[in-house]
Amino acid sequence: MTMTAEQLGQRMRIARGQISQDLAAAQLGVPRSAISLMESGQRQISTLELTRLATLYGRPVEWFVSTDDAAEQGDPVQALFRQEPGLAASTAQQQVGRCVQLFRDGSSLLRLLGREPVSGLPRHDLPPPRSTGSAIDQGQMVAEQERRRLDLGNAPIRDLTDLIGSQGVWAATLDLPQDMSGLFLSGKDFGLAVIANSQQDFRRCRFSLAHEYGHALMDRDQPAVITQSSNRRDTREQRANAFAATFLMPADGMREFLHGLGKGHGSRREEAVPDALANEEGVRGELRTPPRSQIITVIDAALVAERFGVSYPAALWRLLGLGQINPAEREALQKQTPAANRYISEVRRAADTSQSAGTPPPRDADLRWQILPLAMEAWRRELITSGRLTEIARHLEFPDADAILELAELMG
Repeated sequence: MTMTAEQLGQRMRIARGQISQDLAAAQLGVPRSAISLMESGQRQISTLELTRLATLYGRPVEWFVSTDDAAEQGDPVQALFRQEPGLAASTAQQQVGRCVQLFRDGSSLLRLLGREPVSGLPRHDLPPPRSTGSAIDQGQMVAEQERRRLDLGNAPIRDLTDLIGSQGVWAATLDLPQDMSGLFLSGKDFGLAVIANSQQDFRRCRFSLAHEYGHALMDRDQPAVITQSSNRRDTREQRANAFAATFLMPADGMREFLHGLGKGHGSRREEAVPDALANEEGVRGELRTPPRSQIITVIDAALVAERFGVSYPAALWRLLGLGQINPAEREALQKQTPAANRYISEVRRAADTSQSAGTPPPRDADLRWQILPLAMEAWRRELITSGRLTEIARHLEFPDADAILELAELMG
């Protein structure tokens, strides 16, 4: 079946969406009336003009000329706008369209250079989660398998975008509507892509990218998935959240880090060792930690967030899930979010201002991240005075040492 000029014009009108005819005309270097005539089927369009408009509208040329309805149904941008009609009327439409076109262009360039896109990403065909519990279980299981496959061990993921890209998945950030944290898209002409809302804090962006990467592993049958406020209770979204939390904050890695802070052991535990002289005998002993030493503090949770590159609230929920804090403690620590964020900002600011030139050292190598938490913990347990805390802050070259004491008092 041959496509008529009227049908092609209708496709052009749909694709243009909220983009003005003036902008489309400027792209082609023709009068505005020419665009109107094209869309009504009264003026023919050349191959070059169609290619330029396809780039502007963020669609493959094939979409305009194909008579196969399935092609439109499988188009990720159309699927996106069917799920969220309001998105088509927002400024995000053009951005998403252009981003998808970049994915397509990139895939085309890879093939042109003889470098076929990586296609080894595993596919997890899981049954739809029947409950929140099964969603969490599935997400955690897939995350643990993925970390093993990528040989990540228990270490934090430093460059998440690079890791996702190495698996043949396009990753980007865009200015999306406020209630939308990210998108997952799948297209035959560009493969898989994840997008995070660039308006979020960079740590939330990381979590969103990991969340959408989970969709790429577990929900690849969908051409588009939107993560937004209206579907946050959907079990597939909960599954992707569980994946992101476990992928970014592995259980053993979290425990190792907490043990390094002297936390997570419990206030009392029993140990038993065999006797080298008597094969069937041994000795038992009870270990007790100092009072209040095992309390997970604001500083501890902030360090966990910084270590694993997630937001402070996300770190709290993960600590709760691992049984390191209880619901009441999570709620109390949640109220300290402003203080935790200020603490992280103060250390970052001091680290940045002390670097005269060149690339700053890794945060793990900066003594501020190692020593200040120890000083604030000692001050909290009344093992050092306020004066000593301020003195240590000065030694660590904080611009305002008194602000550190104020912050410690704010955190309690």
